[in-house]
Amino acid sequence: MTATAARPVPHLDSRRTVLALTAGAIGMVPLKALFRDNGWLLDAWVSMAIVIGPALLLRLRRSPTALDVWPGIVLLVPWLTVRFVPTHAWFGMVPNRATWHDVTLLLTDLHHTTRSEIAPIHTTVAVRLVVCALLGLLAALIDLVAVVGRRGALAGVPLLVVYTVAGAVPRKPVHWVWFAFAAAGYLILLSLDAAGDLERWGRRLRAPGGPRAGRAIVVSTQRIGAVAIVAAIVLPLLVPGQPRNFIANAFHGGGGGIGGFGGSGGGSISPFAALKGQLDRSQRINLVDVHVDRPAGSTQPFYLRVNVLSKYDSSGWSAESHGATEPVDQTAFETEPADEGTDSVRMLARITIRGMTGNAPVFAVPRALNNVSEGTTWNPKDQLLLGTTVSRGQQISEQFDQPAPSLDALQAAPDIVDRTISDQLAVPSNFPAGARQLVQSIVKGIDSPYGRARAISDFFADPSNNFTYDLTTKAGDSGSDLVDFLQNRRGYCQQYAAAMAIMLRAAGVPARVVLGYMHPVPDSNGNFTITTADAHSWVEAHFSGIGWIPFDPTPIVGITGGLRNDLPQAPHVSPSASAAVPSTRSSSGGAVPSRNIQTRETDNATGAPKALTSPDQGLNAGWIVVPLLVLVLLAAMPASIRWRRRQHRYALARRDGDTDALWAELSDTATDLGYVWSPARSPRQVASWLARDLPESAGRLRELASAVEHARFAPAGTTTTTADLTVGLRGVTGELRAMRSGRDRLRAMLWPASLGWTRSRIRGVGRRRR
Repeated sequence: MTATAARPVPHLDSRRTVLALTAGAIGMVPLKALFRDNGWLLDAWVSMAIVIGPALLLRLRRSPTALDVWPGIVLLVPWLTVRFVPTHAWFGMVPNRATWHDVTLLLTDLHHTTRSEIAPIHTTVAVRLVVCALLGLLAALIDLVAVVGRRGALAGVPLLVVYTVAGAVPRKPVHWVWFAFAAAGYLILLSLDAAGDLERWGRRLRAPGGPRAGRAIVVSTQRIGAVAIVAAIVLPLLVPGQPRNFIANAFHGGGGGIGGFGGSGGGSISPFAALKGQLDRSQRINLVDVHVDRPAGSTQPFYLRVNVLSKYDSSGWSAESHGATEPVDQTAFETEPADEGTDSVRMLARITIRGMTGNAPVFAVPRALNNVSEGTTWNPKDQLLLGTTVSRGQQISEQFDQPAPSLDALQAAPDIVDRTISDQLAVPSNFPAGARQLVQSIVKGIDSPYGRARAISDFFADPSNNFTYDLTTKAGDSGSDLVDFLQNRRGYCQQYAAAMAIMLRAAGVPARVVLGYMHPVPDSNGNFTITTADAHSWVEAHFSGIGWIPFDPTPIVGITGGLRNDLPQAPHVSPSASAAVPSTRSSSGGAVPSRNIQTRETDNATGAPKALTSPDQGLNAGWIVVPLLVLVLLAAMPASIRWRRRQHRYALARRDGDTDALWAELSDTATDLGYVWSPARSPRQVASWLARDLPESAGRLRELASAVEHARFAPAGTTTTTADLTVGLRGVTGELRAMRSGRDRLRAMLWPASLGWTRSRIRGVGRRRR
């Protein structure tokens, strides 16, 4: 028995392969939004071409199959080896154990990149290797769906995943140009089905007095596609948009971890999103318990730091690469620029991890560390501990020096900027003119760097300027947000730190934003507990000959411990004798004027629940979960469609007595299992042939065939009982499956040939499988 369906024409399949590859290549362009350079794109296109090239050659002479892409996938390995890790490979292209070690090192580097940098990032060798590998495999997936499965529209799902990631990960909105690329790629995939159907239907008709119908269809579809893309780009400009959406939240604000900040990876690409998430928690979570031994009469330790944001552009503050690191067992804990012997106080802290995850927190500049995780490194540039994550119950011992320069030393610091931190003076060209004028008016006539820094700090602390602490303001630190904050003068630590840091730069003082945790005043034994409510951001300014010195412009009402955590080099205005000094901040997390100064020993803001992921997690779960979920749903789609079709047929048979529905189900089941079903044969003939393979269900099969023929040829109005036939069909299909191997049954379930997405292997009906 032979199949009656027309076989695809080979030259059409090769054309379809080229178009699918082109669509995939165009659809990957939106990933440009994640990277600062373009070199990765050529490597990615070459990888995609290597995967699909062998399949294209095979399809010049035969119909496409799922096996066609495997030669290209195999060839992808030596290509990636030659391009990225040739050093230890055999002949520079065949990977061996040393090559896999090199790959492991690159993946470790990639982990540091995704954890410490914010999109868009520079494409390192590790980034390009992973991107090329993933896009090569994605090209194979698109080919399987669009060419082998002949479902062009469904093949657009991987492009949707790519554009979703490209649109949700960067902090600033993705340019409409990248959407145009994604839409163009999807339209090419849609055109595959239309072109193939048109060719299979035969001669194109010409309308009377008009052009060829095929030519008209092509021109019309091109116009429709162009209009659709233009409409999709223009219409959003006319409709008020939401600043956030479900997918963006998954990347920028999602996650369930605690104790970290997204600026270092942490899942929350906006570095301040995790900070806001912790402050908005309805329930505080203990992160660390700390015991500090310090000299009598000395100031208490400053805050714990976990991340540094040193880059400012039109989209706001973000973390750059933290630079070189040194293993903690081999470092002298030097800083960049080098510590020049500033007056400091030596302290000893014992930190017990409770609910924190991510990099180990650090006080000031450590001098000795014990019981940190293996692989922890010291970063001289930002004075951070990187490389590994802390674990619950871990007890870290840190001996550290807390800078304590005198006010005279700060005033005498020369107006010189070390060349290694000259980038910490960078101010974007589009820095708001009004903000620049404000800075100039504040520091007018002040010569010393510390004098200018102190003047800007006092500007925020002065009650007459009416700055208000308010957790309900939206997160933001870009140029426009800065203007809004300086006009409205309402915000929480994010806005204060972001604004002061860029204003310091505009005044010629190197500055950066630091993320970490403030803490309550230690008790009489030197103990205190840090919670999620203590998440905080502050500013560090660099003074030549002294080093990085902290400033905290947040009003006292937003600082744990209140005035007792004030900084000698940048004090807040003391409250008047008549001012009320409540012990806690407003429980609603609402606005509190800075002139009504309060102290906060143990309490913090409450609000809507949401804690964000920690720095050690690198890319947020959204990077993995969303694409993985889409791929799983895509893989399950054929089985789901087939299952729904089966249930619908059984329902028709039970409700309407439709025996043809049962016969169609038998036909599809046989096709899925590898038989060739010919609709030209009568039900009785098919039953006779199949019965040879179904000794136990032969009677039920003949009964079903008789019912089908009776329903087709009996006089109108005759009814057929199908309840028993439904049960009988289940027995027949069950025995049919039992005659096939487990591999055949699995393929029939996951990739059913009856849907027309693949080609079943030809097996004669009624022939027992040996």
